Order: sequence, then C-alpha cells, then structure tokens
Amino acid sequence: MTGCFGLLDDHGNPYHFPPDRLIENRSRADVWALQQCGALMDGATTELWAGLRGYQLATHAPNLWIGETRVLVIWDEQGRTWFECPACGRRCKHLYFDELTCRICLRLDYSSRHLHRTVPGIHRIRQLRQRIGADPRPFAPLPKRRRHHVRFHRIADEIRLLEQRLVGHLGDINRTLQRRIRICEAKGKW
Repeated sequence: MTGCFGLLDDHGNPYHFPPDRLIENRSRADVWALQQCGALMDGATTELWAGLRGYQLATHAPNLWIGETRVLVIWDEQGRTWFECPACGRRCKHLYFDELTCRICLRLDYSSRHLHRTVPGIHRIRQLRQRIGADPRPFAPLPKRRRHHVRFHRIADEIRLLEQRLVGHLGDINRTLQRRIRICEAKGKW
C-alpha cells in the first residue's frame, strides 16, 4: 500500500509520500532516446544537462561512461537497447542522475499511484461511473440501463456500496472535526 495516503502538503502526516521520491521529479537518462540520437554509437561523446549540472557521456562498446561511472549497455532478443543498473545489475530503460541507478534501487514511485488516495474509493467510483456512462461525480443519479450493457446492474450495485462507504468515511471525518472543535473550545483556543 505504497500510496494510500496521497500527495498532500500535510506536514503533520507521517505517511506523506515525499516528492523527492517521485519519478517525475528526477532527471534521468533514457537509453532509447540516446540510441535514437546516435549517442550509443562506438566512440561517440555526448553532453547531457540535468538542471544546472552537465554530464559527459562517452561510448566505448558495449560500455557507456556517464561522468566517471561505467554503465553496461545490453540488447535483448528483439534488438532493443537497455542499461544495466550499476548498483543491482537489473535491466532498465532509465538511469537517474546524481546516483546513476535505476528506480528500484532509489525506491522511486510514479505520481499517478498517489492520486485520489486521500479519500478511499473515490477513484474506483469515478472509474465505474464512466464505465456505465454516468456522471463521474459521486452521488450523482445513475442513468437507466442501456440495452447493450450486460454488467450494468452489477456495476451499479458496486457504485452504491462504495458510495455508502464514502458516506461513512465522511461521517467519521465530521465526527473527528467536531471532537477537535470541542477540545479546542474546552482549552479556550477556539
């Protein structure tokens, strides 16, 4: 359950996923892009810029030197080019600058895995509503069943169940906020 607590700027939340561990926030070298521009040809030298820092790439088949780090370039059965991670030896498409390792070694994750995670079930409700052609907003009325839609009733039942759980979740939030207000009023901080 890597991303179940979202990407909110809630600094008091110990389960907040740090933005520096998101793939989209890191500079990286893409082996397929380097191959397309000819940077992997034997004897080629290329300069890459990641932010304000530049990296010198030099190719001596089958190795690629990125700065002082040697990276092995490998090919699979279909002839596609891959990096071999210097840290773990896995085959990867991207190496992330500064550490020059793969996303597994750096424990990076995609930001899309952390969207719609602050309210449980909201993303699933949107998905199911779009599947049956309904308004994607929760609690909007469901349309009548179309003739060609075989699973409509099963999906509608799941939507209703998820919306009931959402009401329970929102009720818990309301009770928690009311309890906090009572505590603050008792302490004279309200």
